[in-house]
Amino acid sequence: MAQTKKTVDEVAPVVTGDEWDKMVTILVPRATNGEANVIPVSVNGRGYKVQRGVNVEVPAPIAEVLQHSFDAQEEAIRYIENGVEKSASK
Repeated sequence: MAQTKKTVDEVAPVVTGDEWDKMVTILVPRATNGEANVIPVSVNGRGYKVQRGVNVEVPAPIAEVLQHSFDAQEEAIRYIENGVEKSASK
């Protein structure tokens, strides 16, 4: 079956100026096990250091990237836990 090719804008749309103007308050959990107290985040060449453990206002694209990161971490933890449970039951 042939796949249709997508343009770059369809796969990763460019963040417009309007989205950068919207500020979002987030709280990143405190660091544990030797993690850094700040998280570096970069979107389209704009870099931010987000401090852990305090409410911080960041542009919406930065908050979105952090949310995707936390979602992926949670999914990885669930995957590992499910794999451990399955292998322990064999």
